[in-house]
Amino acid sequence: MKVVAHRGYCARYPENSTLAFEQAIAADADYIETDVRIAGDGTLVCWHDPNFDRVAGDATSIATSSSEVIAWVALPGGARVHRLEEVLAVARGRIPVMLDVKVDDDAARTAIIRTVTAAGMMQQVVYGIRHPRHVHALDAEGARCARLAMPAKPEMLAEFPLQGLIGARLWEDQVSDEAVARIRALELEVWVTAGFRDRGEKPGDIDAQRLRRLRGGGIDAVLVNDVERAVAIAHE
Repeated sequence: MKVVAHRGYCARYPENSTLAFEQAIAADADYIETDVRIAGDGTLVCWHDPNFDRVAGDATSIATSSSEVIAWVALPGGARVHRLEEVLAVARGRIPVMLDVKVDDDAARTAIIRTVTAAGMMQQVVYGIRHPRHVHALDAEGARCARLAMPAKPEMLAEFPLQGLIGARLWEDQVSDEAVARIRALELEVWVTAGFRDRGEKPGDIDAQRLRRLRGGGIDAVLVNDVERAVAIAHE
């Protein structure tokens, strides 16, 4: 079972920070995962939410703010918001990167592909796709990176074109024999984002018992916050 560091090693370090990514690499994660949004001036930034209210009590909107404004947002632990090219520079030649792309428009998609290409990381990136139309748009861009389907519901996977897909993502609360079999039938890997949403758990949170259950169920990759614990269990 591969360990994907969800927003880096965010159980201990500020999420989506270069420190969290460096520590995930040091802890022997197999991938780092980061979110991608586009600022009002076209800059690609690695942040999960549309603003910074949850983490910093700051309602600054990424979509309508310049990268200069975003750079001044005060995050806990002295962290700051990083541009996509900064995160790719940390990972280049060291670890593959999963991109959870939060936006799907022509400008953002083109900018992401250009940035990944300029970094020389097209073969080291897994592009998370939330809607079937995004696959066709990537094809039109000539993007050759691996792709991970991220349907809202497992049954929606049937709508995704298979070209370029390496796997499909389930939430932990969506994992079932039926859902896993549906993905396996398409000869795709099964990736799981840890955390039970109906219990109010943070995405990526999971205990040792549940990790072992996923590993025993043949899950190929799991997105987690506590990288060291997951790596230890994956290698048992």
